[in-house]
Amino acid sequence: MHSVNLYAIPPFIASFLLFLIGLFIFLNGRKIKYHFNIFLLTTSTFIWLFGYALMYLVNNARAALLISKILYTGVIFIPIFFNHFIVNYFGLKDNSLLIKLTYLTGIIFVLLNWGTNKFIVGVYKYFWGYHTKVGWLHTLYLAFFVFLFIRGLNFLREGYRKAKSISLSEANRAKYLFLGFLISVISSTDFLPNYGIKFYPLGFIFMSTWVIMTAYAIVRHQLMDIQVIIKKTLVFAGLFAASYAVISIFAYLGSILFENFIQNKWIAMIPSVFIIVLMLRPLENYLKTTTDRFLFQKKYDYRNLLKTFTREVLTLLDVSELVELTVTKLTEIIKLNNASLLLFDITTDNFVLAASSGDTRASSCVIKNDENLWTFMLSPDQYIMLGANSENRENIPENLLKEIECLDTHLLIPLIHNNEVLGLLSLGAKKSDEEFTQDDIDILLPLASTISIALSNAKLVGQVSEAQAQAAQREKMAVIGTLSAGINHEICNPLGIIRGQCEMFVLNNKEGLYKDKTSDELLEKAQTIMEKVINEADRASSITRKLSAFAKPAKGEIDDKVEVEKEIDEVIALIEHELKLDNINITKSIPGDIPNISADRKQIQEIFFNLIRNAAHAITGEGHISIMAKYNSGKIYVDVRDNGSGIEKHRLKQIFDPFFTTKDPGKGTGLGLFIVKQVVEKNNGQISVESESGKGTVFHLVFKAAEKSDRVNIV
Repeated sequence: MHSVNLYAIPPFIASFLLFLIGLFIFLNGRKIKYHFNIFLLTTSTFIWLFGYALMYLVNNARAALLISKILYTGVIFIPIFFNHFIVNYFGLKDNSLLIKLTYLTGIIFVLLNWGTNKFIVGVYKYFWGYHTKVGWLHTLYLAFFVFLFIRGLNFLREGYRKAKSISLSEANRAKYLFLGFLISVISSTDFLPNYGIKFYPLGFIFMSTWVIMTAYAIVRHQLMDIQVIIKKTLVFAGLFAASYAVISIFAYLGSILFENFIQNKWIAMIPSVFIIVLMLRPLENYLKTTTDRFLFQKKYDYRNLLKTFTREVLTLLDVSELVELTVTKLTEIIKLNNASLLLFDITTDNFVLAASSGDTRASSCVIKNDENLWTFMLSPDQYIMLGANSENRENIPENLLKEIECLDTHLLIPLIHNNEVLGLLSLGAKKSDEEFTQDDIDILLPLASTISIALSNAKLVGQVSEAQAQAAQREKMAVIGTLSAGINHEICNPLGIIRGQCEMFVLNNKEGLYKDKTSDELLEKAQTIMEKVINEADRASSITRKLSAFAKPAKGEIDDKVEVEKEIDEVIALIEHELKLDNINITKSIPGDIPNISADRKQIQEIFFNLIRNAAHAITGEGHISIMAKYNSGKIYVDVRDNGSGIEKHRLKQIFDPFFTTKDPGKGTGLGLFIVKQVVEKNNGQISVESESGKGTVFHLVFKAAEKSDRVNIV
């Protein structure tokens, strides 16, 4: 019988596990009655399971019979201790007489167990080892057991009724204990082998599960949904069975293998025991990790949550990035099925989805800003709990519940800053199926307040950026107004040529100068004039197109194919005539093989437009502006240099400040270079300046080259 010892391992492990849990509960509340009841219950369970583990190990029927009588002392008192625990746990009405009678009956059965051979009459020898063989007095005990089972159900019913009158959470605790009680009753199948039925006792699984569930509820004072209990019970049973199977298989195969070389089966088991010892540590770590994750799932690390939001989320100044990262990190760290964030839209007076993460139907969710919502947001709690066990669900108006159903929310928190409602933070169910606890609320409410502050700051920065963009656009339009005269000249020249060519053809035809011409010659003459007209029209159209395109505001669209030289040429085409009128010559030196950059095409034009005009304004009389570019180590370097009046050293640090200008009053807003710096940095560039009073100024620009450039090198 090679595997007898292996069947002793599960009840042996379970017995010590339950005893340690009971001792832990007792030590954490010695003066609490039901803590002591749990300790007595786990101790009696320990005697039962440990006794059977010993019976499976011995090969002597007389020793097995003695152990059987000892372990049944524990078995008899298990239902008695359980009933007493329920009475004390729920603080039920005085049942002291009934409890005393059950203890007295238990003592009588113990005396019958030890004093007669009618309770336990002997032992059976099964494939797993020795097992108790019972007599007719044990049938009386089974009747007593059934009575205690029914009485326990009645106690639970009374406890549930009392708990329901207190709070929903207390009622859920009663449901929780009831489910654990039903699971523990399955362990009564261990009575079957007592009557000669060959059924390996699995009661250690169900009794262990119930004690662990009850211990968790007592120590943590936290309830879980019934669905969670079932799930975790199955996980526990599966882990236990899998661990047992792994150890059994290795030990059994090992004993057979070594018995081929060693004739004594007991000595042959020594290598198997050695293998089991080697496996215990990795198996222990696996069970610890897996059990922590599924059965006693650890609370998420709130320090990690706060650290993540402090370092990554709350420092963002872009609203869209802030809301996206907020829902992503909350889903990831708290392990949620989904999370959503809605922002208040003042134009529609609704809360509109701004970002979502995980499995959610919130893509088209819009929450109306009505009185019911405001009542919730201004309430003392300032959150809505919508889990299955929520106590305030019934207090929420029906129409509000229907509106927020699309969010799949279990916890809804308003985002408020300075009495301004910015949005709503919706958190879905936890992947563990556990409800949000008060500890969660205590962490998430301050975090929501911090998110509100970050959101408010990001919106302010966005408004400032928008104001800057509007200011830049206004300044650009003002500049375009001053360019109109010069551009008008550029447009009028081709239009004058077009008109002159057409008028000349018409007048010559009227005066008969073409009467001697053949139709082919006349057609050829007309074709020549039309070609000139088309060329001049294209010239005028190109100028107006460039002006129109430049006048439009930038959209912030990044393009990987922005050619620095091409954008500079576009700007020069607009401003060249004005520069000529001011006797300013402009040259450029840009290698033909310089790579493209990743940037907003129109913003790049705005940068060079402002820098060239700024250089032109610094030149008095005849002058020169040069633009040079080069490529080195993945970066594009562009210098815009002029030989103007320069800038005094003590003013260099101020030129990028808003409203700072060296121009005469009324000739500049002081926003040009400030806007240039903002736009350069938005396009992942850098700008610096060198200047010497009376000798000129050079602006240095640096942009990253695009990773992939379609620019064709010019040889």
